[in-house]
Amino acid sequence: MIRSSKTWQAVAFTAVAGLALSACGTTDTDGGGGSAGGDDCNFKIGVMGALSGANASIVLPSVDGADLALRQWDNDECEVELVKFDTEGDPAKATPVATQIAGDESFIGVIGGAFSGETRATKSIYNDAGVTMVSQSATATDLTQEDQVEVFHRLVPYDDYQGAAIAKYLTDEVGATKVFVVDNSEAYGEPLADRVEETLGDKMVQRDKTEVGQTDFAPTISKMESAQPDAIMYGGYIAEAAPLLKQIRDAGIDAPFVGGDGLYGADFGNAVGEAGEGAVVMCPCAPIEDDSTFAADFEEEFGSAPGAYAAEGYDAMSVFLAALDDGARDRASVEEFVDGYTGEGLSKEVAFDENGDVPQENVSYWAYKNEGGTLVPEVEVAP
Repeated sequence: MIRSSKTWQAVAFTAVAGLALSACGTTDTDGGGGSAGGDDCNFKIGVMGALSGANASIVLPSVDGADLALRQWDNDECEVELVKFDTEGDPAKATPVATQIAGDESFIGVIGGAFSGETRATKSIYNDAGVTMVSQSATATDLTQEDQVEVFHRLVPYDDYQGAAIAKYLTDEVGATKVFVVDNSEAYGEPLADRVEETLGDKMVQRDKTEVGQTDFAPTISKMESAQPDAIMYGGYIAEAAPLLKQIRDAGIDAPFVGGDGLYGADFGNAVGEAGEGAVVMCPCAPIEDDSTFAADFEEEFGSAPGAYAAEGYDAMSVFLAALDDGARDRASVEEFVDGYTGEGLSKEVAFDENGDVPQENVSYWAYKNEGGTLVPEVEVAP
C-alpha cells in the first residue's frame, strides 16, 4: 500500500459521568481541527468502545485498524480527525459520548459501538442526529432485527448466525452430545447463548447464568460437576471467562471450552493462563495472513500484529473515507452513501442490506484454538 503524505490526526478521550471528557493523547501535525462541513471537507469521525480495562484487547486492534486506514488515505482536499472515546464498553458511559458526538456537527460518523450493550444504548441518539454508525464488532441480533434505526450498519453478522456456528462446531467438530451452556446475563452473552441452546436442542444438558463482574463461580461449577458435560459453551467477555475457566479446571472438569467472539482478544491467553490451553474462541473474522501487506503495515505503525477486528476497523474507516472521496459533505450525504456502499474490503466484500447488516452470503466463522497463549485458526465453520 502507498502511504499518503496527507495530514492525519488522532485524538483520544476518556468518557466519564457527566460528560467530563479528559484528553489522554493527541497527535496533530498541523494544528488543524475538525469543523462543520458546508463546502469544506474538514470533519471528525468518532470511535467508541472499551479502550481500557479487561476487555480492551477485543477493541483496540480495530481502533488501530481505523487509524491505519486514515493514515493511508490519499485525499488532498479533506482533513479528517479520528477522535477516540473510551467507554469501557459500559452503556452508561457510552450515552454521554453519543450525546456529545451528536451535538457536534463536525462529526460526520462514528465507528462503533464496539460492544452490543453500548450500541443498543446509543443508536437512537445517533439516529435522531443523523450520525451514521458503522460497527466493527457489535453482534447482538436485536440491533438490526428487532429495533432498527436508519443510521446503524455493521461489518459483522448477528448472533443468530454465530450461535448456530458455535453449535455446529460443538456437534460436528467436538462431537459433543451433553453441552453445558453458560452466559453472563448481558446484552451480548445471553442472546448468543439462547441461540446456541436453540440450535443444540436435546444436546444441551443444562443452562446456567452468571453476572458481569462476578469472580466466584462455585454455584455454576457445582452444577457442572453434577451434569458431567462433554463440552462447555460460554457467552460473555474475557473479564469473567478467565476466572470461570480457571475454576472449571481447578474442579477437575476437563470438558472442551468454547466461547464466542467476546473472548477474541490478545489478552485471552494471558488472562486464562494454563487453564485456557486448548480453549476455542469462535469469531466472524477470517485470519489475517502474516505476510500480507496489511499485517506488515499494521506492525510497522503499531509494533504488533493485527488482532481482533483490526481488518473490520480498517474497513469501517475506509467506508467513511470513500464517502468523502465521493463528495459527501454532511451527515445526510454520508448516510446516503453508506446505505448504498459496496466494495472489496480487507475483511470481506462490504455491503449493507436494508437493516444495515452484511449480506448472508458473506457470513462465515472461524474457530481459533488457544495454543500456548495464542489464538490459532483451526477451522472455518459456516452457520
